[in-house]
Amino acid sequence: LKYPKDRRPGHCRAGCALPLSPGAVRALDTTTPMKPAAFIAAVVGALSLAPAPAVASLKRRRDTPEEMKLDMEYRQQDSFGNTELTPACEKVQCGEYSCPAPFELKMDNTCCGYCWAPDHQVAADRHRVVEYNATGLAVEQCEDAPSTCKGPGVNAVRCFRPSCRAGDVPQCGGGACCPKCMAG
Repeated sequence: LKYPKDRRPGHCRAGCALPLSPGAVRALDTTTPMKPAAFIAAVVGALSLAPAPAVASLKRRRDTPEEMKLDMEYRQQDSFGNTELTPACEKVQCGEYSCPAPFELKMDNTCCGYCWAPDHQVAADRHRVVEYNATGLAVEQCEDAPSTCKGPGVNAVRCFRPSCRAGDVPQCGGGACCPKCMAG
């Protein structure tokens, strides 16, 4: 056999698992006939050069009955190679829903689908920044508000006029940042 310089028996690049003797390389070469005794000797020689963990991994595992039961319960394939995993959406129960026009139901690899319409038919709801108190609903913080309400820098708490039910009025108190509805 002719080998490239870096592939000669007994020389390997990083990632080689076993250092191979010339006899072991001949044993693995299926084009050259070899006697059974020579084959066995080559394999035993290769295993004797292998590190102990590599040989130990060839030994048969002895699982407890509990471990075998868990292996059977959580296995990914049966003995024929068919999947044992349940589909992701199998146990998902979708409620009833409808998509109002111009929306339509899309099922793009989702369990229950979603309502969708192109942007030219339904304008996307885009957030726009408005100036402070552009709505007129902002109110000042309570006078006895804690210093944490003032915030560091521009991160101060903003208060808005509460919408109180009949009989309640906005009041400060209890260490709150903003007025809240209380019985008047």
